Amino acid sequence: MSATANSNRRALLSPRGAGRPGFVLGAEITVKISSADTGGAFTVFEGCTAPFQGPPLHRHFDQDEWWHIIEGEFRFEVDGEEIHAGAGDTVFAPRGSRHTFQNIGSTPGRTITTVIPAGIDVFFEELEAAAPRGTVPQPARLVPIFEKHRQELLGPPLGARKS
Repeated sequence: MSATANSNRRALLSPRGAGRPGFVLGAEITVKISSADTGGAFTVFEGCTAPFQGPPLHRHFDQDEWWHIIEGEFRFEVDGEEIHAGAGDTVFAPRGSRHTFQNIGSTPGRTITTVIPAGIDVFFEELEAAAPRGTVPQPARLVPIFEKHRQELLGPPLGARKS
């Protein structure tokens, strides 16, 4: 990161209920601290995942991802390892890992996620434009966005896989 990017950083309060809302591949998110807020250092967002939902299996080539579970029960898969996490737990997926998660509870689950370095919020904006609420995501439209952001779409969400 350049010195110029660092010089734009300042203290920031993101009050309860504040942030930029979005809808990404079936999940409600609220960006609490954006890429712009941190000069590209990291992004923080709150996610609300409906029961038995979660993102497709994917990989970030350049970003580490960290989740803190606020409410609910989740099943994560990181490089083939299954991890169960509940309220108060924290899960980490290093850059380059194949990962996904699923809310395995009967109520919406909430997470706070930090991605380092930043940029996931810009990725989410582009995904939301390509697959808005109420539409079925089309992989042919999503793959170029994943590639542009040095990510890889690897497979379906955990809930869509055959046992």
